[in-house]
Amino acid sequence: MENDVAIDRTALEQAKIILGASIGQYGLYAEDTWRRDTGIGNPCGRTLLRVALENALGEALMRVRGDVADGDELAAGLQTVLDAFADLDATLGRGWNRDDVADLA
Repeated sequence: MENDVAIDRTALEQAKIILGASIGQYGLYAEDTWRRDTGIGNPCGRTLLRVALENALGEALMRVRGDVADGDELAAGLQTVLDAFADLDATLGRGWNRDDVADLA
């Protein structure tokens, strides 16, 4: 049976994996959308529409890139917490198997 710390660590590890995959897909989708042909040519009267659409797609891509950067920062924070689990396990486990430790059960 796992203890609470192991369960919490597993949940954080899964959250980090899901966050990384989701942020990656989000960024790739936005890049792909931005790079695709808008389908709007340059005939008379459509140039402004094409430019407006391309500008909107570019603006959306810039927002997505900011979101991806924020997601990467959050993932790094999760990794810092996950790295601290090893230190916590070592600190809490140090000396607990000694004979002179009182059994409070």
